[in-house]
Amino acid sequence: METINAQIIINKIENNDVQWLYNHFSDYFQDVTSINDLEKILSNYNAIRGQNHLYRHLHINRHQEFIWFDDNLSTGVSVFLNKYQEIIGMTLLPIKHIRGIKQSKQHYTIPIKSKCLVYWGGDNELINYHYQYKNQRLAMDLIKIEDGCTYKGDLNQCENYHIYDLPIVAPANGVVEEIVDGIPDSIPGEMNTVHPEGNYIVIKHGHKEYSLIAHIKPHSFKIEKGDELLRGQHIANVGNSGNSSEPHIHFQVMNDKNLQVTQTLKIQFLNDISPVKGDEITYNGDSILVEKEQPFSKIAKNIHTNITHLFRG
Repeated sequence: METINAQIIINKIENNDVQWLYNHFSDYFQDVTSINDLEKILSNYNAIRGQNHLYRHLHINRHQEFIWFDDNLSTGVSVFLNKYQEIIGMTLLPIKHIRGIKQSKQHYTIPIKSKCLVYWGGDNELINYHYQYKNQRLAMDLIKIEDGCTYKGDLNQCENYHIYDLPIVAPANGVVEEIVDGIPDSIPGEMNTVHPEGNYIVIKHGHKEYSLIAHIKPHSFKIEKGDELLRGQHIANVGNSGNSSEPHIHFQVMNDKNLQVTQTLKIQFLNDISPVKGDEITYNGDSILVEKEQPFSKIAKNIHTNITHLFRG
């Protein structure tokens, strides 16, 4: 089996080596992507990119992801490999920079006391898929990894995921504004698009400042609507309800309790940290520690299976 690495991949992309790239696509990826489309996408991408730099090499559940940004942060590339060194996903994006992003007034901790990884998070679409949605733009997803995996045993059982059923805690002092409960956990890999947030809680922390924690385990809430909360207080447990590929925590801070019209705020964390995709976070009382560049990747069953591109001629 041929071994390919980050430098080989980005060289092939930058040199428009369409045939080599296509030959290294998995069979399924070739079925959903034509070589002519790949040629057009690469040509358009290379016409506008700057000098690429490897941003992250993420590795978990026997899959790898390589992420590059150019030196002007105007374009980005993400490539997924399976355990057979086949390309099973490729994303080429112009990076959108949205002005006028507002910060939270309050300072927050992450809503879990166990060490976890930022699954999605950051200020562009390549490292944070929420970014394309105005009401989720600055949200983050948190998972837990042990021995290089998010689960142990049968990946179709919620109970086998390391983060499942762990306590969720209040990220700051506040009042419970809304609770939705009773939505069952989904089988990992099967999404509930009818109730995308699943079970969730909205906490009011100040004037036009609320937090949302979603995908909570059904019937695990320890508090009720109207209760006053203290930072670090146990409020519920991690689940897999709603539009969730596997057990995780969805966390965002926003300016309105109405989830359809709200706009997210850039979260000001204690210790002035700004965790993004791939960062490992440790909650430590009223502080948070961040370790950069931990091994991380999206689980295989939820990996992109076609080329995402906005470079259209």
